[in-house]
Amino acid sequence: MEEDDVCDLTISEKFQEPRKKFWLRSRKRTKSDAISVNSMDISIDSTLGKRKKRRKISEVASSFFTSASAKSLDRTINASEISFIDVETPSAKKKIRISNEHAGNVTIRSWMLEIAELDIASTLSRREIKRQEAIYELFCGENVLLNDLCILRDFYYQPILSTNIFTSEEIDTLFGNVSKFIQIHGKLRDEMVELRDRSGFTECVGPTVVDWLAQLKDLYIERCRSQIWARHILDVKKLTCKRFQDFLKKRSESLRSTDLWTYLDVPRSRIVKYPLLVNEILRHTPGGHVDEAALKRAGEILSELLKDIDEAMGDAECKLAQTRINVRSEYDPNNCIESATDLITEGPLKDLKGMKYHCFLFNTCFALTRSNRRPNRKYNLCFPIIPQDQLNVQIVTPNKSAASFKIGEYILMSEDEHHRRHWLDSFKRLSTPRFESRRKQNTAKNTEKGKENEPEVPDCIKTELSRRSKNGIRDGYFTISLRKTLLRQTRNSIDNT
Repeated sequence: MEEDDVCDLTISEKFQEPRKKFWLRSRKRTKSDAISVNSMDISIDSTLGKRKKRRKISEVASSFFTSASAKSLDRTINASEISFIDVETPSAKKKIRISNEHAGNVTIRSWMLEIAELDIASTLSRREIKRQEAIYELFCGENVLLNDLCILRDFYYQPILSTNIFTSEEIDTLFGNVSKFIQIHGKLRDEMVELRDRSGFTECVGPTVVDWLAQLKDLYIERCRSQIWARHILDVKKLTCKRFQDFLKKRSESLRSTDLWTYLDVPRSRIVKYPLLVNEILRHTPGGHVDEAALKRAGEILSELLKDIDEAMGDAECKLAQTRINVRSEYDPNNCIESATDLITEGPLKDLKGMKYHCFLFNTCFALTRSNRRPNRKYNLCFPIIPQDQLNVQIVTPNKSAASFKIGEYILMSEDEHHRRHWLDSFKRLSTPRFESRRKQNTAKNTEKGKENEPEVPDCIKTELSRRSKNGIRDGYFTISLRKTLLRQTRNSIDNT
């Protein structure tokens, strides 16, 4: 009996009952009589803390079917239709796989690592190595361009011919002569390979580039002019044609969601890079080198070509804007819109009541229009146009908006101060003597009198400034001007030469 008391005393000493509510949580109130010695066993051998948490059925199922789902998804993507007309060949699958690999890997190309032999690389100066790298950069750009053009031809142009989504004229406007571009750029790439010696060194590239540039003028001017119309056709067709939407969806699945416009814009985006590439080669070419004169001539040819392309795109923008406006004779009795030759800028503006307008500033007039809410992207002329000789712009700051200005009898508001500055600059370039501020009319008049005594700006500079004024903020397909990069590269090429 005494031994039992000793044992009981020992157990009570070792496993003392905790204070009241020690193990209770505020979220779970367990019953007090559920506490026992076994439930408070915290010894090393206790398995209470080692109890495994049971996995959810969803987790088990997902882990069980992970590999099978991945394989089936891969088979589904690889087996997806390449052609909109259910025509697919193994070679087309291979081309798509290769294009996806190129799209996912951004590789830095280097002449020293890929082309040059070790024995010749150690004998060249640092400047000559940079010159060879610049030449190799031109070559690699041609390879990338040809790859994009081949994708455009094989995965867009050829499949779409049999769908009857576009007319033959629309297809010519959208794609142009893709085969001709591939032929011309492939010729430059092949000739640059032939110019290398056994060690990968290129002594002279200028004459080859000059001869090659002679083939580009007509082809690129026509292509860049049609780019303006191509974007308009593409946007309208995306909104109105369900078959075209399905076609683009299948293409994007195969080409990792690369937009069709990215490939259509490849020639224009490439032509604006040539002046920088040629100037980079010229910069690393020593004075008196046999390549120096030819590279300078190539830079001059490219500057002239970009100016011609700029003018062609400006004319196309103006004509497209004219076709998008439904003109009423009572609002434009003198046909100012029809006779316009230059579109300075366009964009949305609002009046003080919040009414939205889409405004066009031509070199002949200012027009306020409203959208007809149809997929054809046309606008109705809703007020009499303001001729160019009657444009009188004033800066006003009513209480409702700080981004406002007054033209004629209309007070218009832009989205913010940046947009207002763009419109005011456009008006100022069009008619500087009539631009004035309500707050500083005297200062503006004195400034205008001083400008009358300045020498006249040459016509070539006026043309360039008028073209640069079109780098404005546009809406719709003019959200980012198609010529923004072109004009920037034109300015850089002229400055560097």
